Amino acid sequence: MKHSNLKWKNGLVWSAAYLLFLLINTVGCGSSGELDEASPSSTGPADSADSANETNENGSQSSADRHPSCDSENVVREAPAEATEYIQAGMTRYAEVQAPDGGIIKIFGAPETGDERIRRAHSLLRFFLQDVAGSEFGVDKSEVANRMASNRAVLVMPAGEHQEGNEPRVEAQPLYADETPVEGSRWYMQNNYEHRDAAFEEIFHLVHDTGIGTYLPGALPEYQSRLRAEAEASLLDGRWGIAVDPYVSEWIEELRQEDSLAQEYIASVLDSYYGLWAPWDEADGGMWGVYIAKTREEVAEKDPQGYALMEAFLPKWLNYEVHLASELDGDFHMTLDLSKPYTHKSQYLVHVTLTGSNSSNLYGNAQDNTLKGNSADNILDGAQGRDTVVYCQNRSDYSVSPVDGGIVLEGPEGRDFLKNIEVIHFADGTVLADDL
Repeated sequence: MKHSNLKWKNGLVWSAAYLLFLLINTVGCGSSGELDEASPSSTGPADSADSANETNENGSQSSADRHPSCDSENVVREAPAEATEYIQAGMTRYAEVQAPDGGIIKIFGAPETGDERIRRAHSLLRFFLQDVAGSEFGVDKSEVANRMASNRAVLVMPAGEHQEGNEPRVEAQPLYADETPVEGSRWYMQNNYEHRDAAFEEIFHLVHDTGIGTYLPGALPEYQSRLRAEAEASLLDGRWGIAVDPYVSEWIEELRQEDSLAQEYIASVLDSYYGLWAPWDEADGGMWGVYIAKTREEVAEKDPQGYALMEAFLPKWLNYEVHLASELDGDFHMTLDLSKPYTHKSQYLVHVTLTGSNSSNLYGNAQDNTLKGNSADNILDGAQGRDTVVYCQNRSDYSVSPVDGGIVLEGPEGRDFLKNIEVIHFADGTVLADDL
């Protein structure tokens, strides 16, 4: 296999070490790297852009607040001075998620990792903790988040790639910069599996171990019991643990000894469910061929048990706000187009923000998208659904000109062409596009 034994063992060794730390330190005094739980925090894990489409009958919003996406780029800051353990390890950038009980789930990153990647990890963590109406185990995830905070869940994001013996000397779940392609970046758009997206896997490991509960007391023991049972069943019937590499059987045995089968099985399902392996064409299946399914459709067909476990806890759509990489220069599509393999991943996005200053364009999908341009001239096309475009100044700061096929809106953020857009959210309220 192209990425074989080290790829399996890197995450395994770190997970074991981190879990040992958590078991020892869950109860008792904090270390010098701990923060005051009353420190300033981000908004709760589920405050997405969903409110953008809430309008009164006349098309105006009752509140004149700016849209949350106008300030969402500012979640990463300098690490607090009291986080000495992480600062000494070079993790001087910081973001956090506040649990409902006030506890803090912390993210530390190296400056070289870049704020774009740290912000993405922050968004994914909040996404995993978002409530899912009608699901079996995800209707109310407040206790999952509370357990993560009380179990001292920490994500660290070192620069570069993992190298044996050169790991950061802190106790945390690692996610390396080189395995965190930001949406819209070259790695993402070109489906570069030398920098394959491990963010979903590693961040969900953190949620799984410290929130759902594996070695630590978690909030969802019944869910964990089913995950563990299905991992064993998938090995027996060949859905997972497929021996495409001589080291796979050794890796599976190590996972079994450490009682980590559930974590690795559901991470494989997760990645394929959200399309991360669909563009990979070197072999059948996902996770380097170890898992039987490559796409969501294949998960439903070939691993319906895993599919059900996904839908018991997670949303169908990646409905967190996605900040596209500032390097993007061109079009970004959110509808599946087989001529653009990256859309196997982007088809599940809902709320997307352009960053940087390149004249790039957004093309939505059939969901109720929330789109936000950058400081350049953009095309923002909502496609199907009831779609919202966000601007961060008052309505009076913009000029609007109807044109064939859409609207031209010009203001502080540039001159944009809006197509298939139903709602425009300004800083002082929302307006129906048909009323402009």
